[in-house]
Amino acid sequence: MPAGSRRSSRVFVLASMAGLALGACSQPKDDASGADGAAKAGTAKTPASVAAQSSKASPKALPKDVTAAIERSRDTVFPALVNIQVISVSFWGGKETKGGSTGSGTIITPDGLVVTNHHVVEDGRSFRVTLADKREARATLVGEDPMTDLAVLRLNMQDLGESPLPTASFGDSDALRPGDYVMAMGAPFGLNRSISLGIVSNTERVFTGMSGDDIADQEFDFDTSSDIFTRWLQHDALILPGNSGGPLVNLQGEIVGVNTRGGSGLGFANPSNFARKIVDSLIANGEVIRSSIGANFKSVKRAGFSEGVLINSVNEDGPADRAGLKAGDVIVALDGTPVSARFPEEIPLVLRAIAEKPVGTAMQITYKRGDTQGTSTVTTEKLMREQGDRNALRVFGVSVSQITARMARNRRLDNTEGVLVIGIRGGGPAEIAEPSLGWGDIIKSIDGKPIRTLQDMLDAYQAIASQDPLPEFVRVEFDRNGKNQLTLLKPRNERPDDPPRELPKAWIGIATQPVLRDLARQLSLPNNAQGFRITRVYPRTLAQQAGLRVGDIITKLNGEAVSPRTLQDAGMLVRNIRKLPISGAAKLELLREGQTVTLDVPLERSRLTPEEALRDSNRDFELTVRELTFFDRDDMRWDENVQGVMVQSVERAGWAGLAGLIEGDVIQRINEFAVTDLASYRKAMDAIAKQQPARVAFFVLRGNRTQFNFAEPEWKPMTAEEAAKAASTPAPSTP
Repeated sequence: MPAGSRRSSRVFVLASMAGLALGACSQPKDDASGADGAAKAGTAKTPASVAAQSSKASPKALPKDVTAAIERSRDTVFPALVNIQVISVSFWGGKETKGGSTGSGTIITPDGLVVTNHHVVEDGRSFRVTLADKREARATLVGEDPMTDLAVLRLNMQDLGESPLPTASFGDSDALRPGDYVMAMGAPFGLNRSISLGIVSNTERVFTGMSGDDIADQEFDFDTSSDIFTRWLQHDALILPGNSGGPLVNLQGEIVGVNTRGGSGLGFANPSNFARKIVDSLIANGEVIRSSIGANFKSVKRAGFSEGVLINSVNEDGPADRAGLKAGDVIVALDGTPVSARFPEEIPLVLRAIAEKPVGTAMQITYKRGDTQGTSTVTTEKLMREQGDRNALRVFGVSVSQITARMARNRRLDNTEGVLVIGIRGGGPAEIAEPSLGWGDIIKSIDGKPIRTLQDMLDAYQAIASQDPLPEFVRVEFDRNGKNQLTLLKPRNERPDDPPRELPKAWIGIATQPVLRDLARQLSLPNNAQGFRITRVYPRTLAQQAGLRVGDIITKLNGEAVSPRTLQDAGMLVRNIRKLPISGAAKLELLREGQTVTLDVPLERSRLTPEEALRDSNRDFELTVRELTFFDRDDMRWDENVQGVMVQSVERAGWAGLAGLIEGDVIQRINEFAVTDLASYRKAMDAIAKQQPARVAFFVLRGNRTQFNFAEPEWKPMTAEEAAKAASTPAPSTP
């Protein structure tokens, strides 16, 4: 499932003969050798007449033996079911963006291995797992396989105490038949432990293109494919966002699938016999190592052949190409074993037969070309990594990616040197440069220094970004559609400028609304007089002391009529007052209860507005705050002694967002530091950054109530080795 929904729910659409299938990973941007901890739940058989019943039938309508089997299966697997919370980082649009999502998983070994979906953990920086007994643990990624949408996490056992872990076992998915009862377990919408009952409707589902005879190479973007190896278990047990990665369970209490997608009343799961091999490889190698011959295949039924598999395309200079195979050839045997794919459901079996060979295997391929039959020896090569590592260069306003061999082949590049531009921040240096950088450009050098790898790019960027002041220009050499170009970027720090403040002007402490002709007529004002009706007299102002009241209608200022004609004249009175000297007074003629009243109102200095308030953005907590203003206190009916800083924006998956801070909160204390204004806030945050505590408590005023919000920062980004070490050490104790 692609990142980028992260996203209130991470969803993608598959066009298939089964209808629309939606990813089931929730968001607030879908054979383990030790899996022997759960006993099987019995061998209750499902009668054919019962298996044909709708999955929506009431449990009371089910035969007693089926009901008992459901209960035993539930009690066997439910304890091993977990909820996974993921904080992810993606690099699009020229910036680093954090996201949060939730999914499901199953503990399959006593030492804490959890099987789930790749799209649940995709781009994950941190993982927190909640067990059925409410214990929580950090987790690290063991391995992930985008091509089958499977992944394995390892729980930090030090977080869980000495109690043994419940586990569930894989069962035999090949034993499933259409009509068999299955249960989908998971954490829909991030809720703990849910179960739905249904029946298997298809055990060989593949997703095809419009022709119906070709596997649709599902691409999340140009460089990432999926589904070509999988024959899905299709079922109608309810799947909702957040169920991704949860187990599909038979009535013997065994995992027979890993739920991955759901929607339109259908669910799709990776069969356990297939998933077990992927999981074993991830545990052993951290990845799934596959062979490839550099060719794509098509079923032969509509091509006029009765056997074999049609070569649909051949990669230039790939193993099949070097061995002389061509598009249009029909492969009939691999190493002497006949192969055939008359239907699209059989293509994954052919692909697996090749992929499961050791890399470098010399395969003898028998094929037909027209009326002749030939044999060729093809030496397999490792199936190439699809996507490269990515990063965002904030000062340049550009996101870049490593170029993998597959990406180079897709773009017909001569080599993998340089970095690929994958995003531009609107209005940033890369966009306003002349010529501007754009998606798909390949950066070749920075200020004359060659850029061959992503690390070269990061090193060059860091050297420039660390300069104070930043250089006026950075020279960038890039290729676009084979054309070599140069441009100049003007680097710029992201720290936002303080908003402009107006010079103090004359002000009367009131809020008003224009009284136009129709409203004046309805109010029965003398001569349909137009003016400005007072809607608020601000407390503790000279206007209040002068006796102005809500409902007064101001018709003249210093003897001159103020008569708004349209709503566009709503600011007329304020503009005219601002022209007066602050030290003076204004003579207001107004209508009060049908009578004309004249008042002399002393003028005072204008008050700071929220738009003019100074701001501070903290990159650690991904939080922007601003000064409290007179108008904030008045709008919220707060006393003038309410102090603090107001949250203006907060990254949902940042440290402050995860702590529960929201826009409009007033921060009044951070740990032991009182926050009264912007200066004390900055001082407190600087102290917190130096202390780097494991927990940071924000005491905030939200509306008319106070509350504590606790953040748990991860102060230092960790390498894979550091993350593995952290997973084996106890969680820090905090007050």
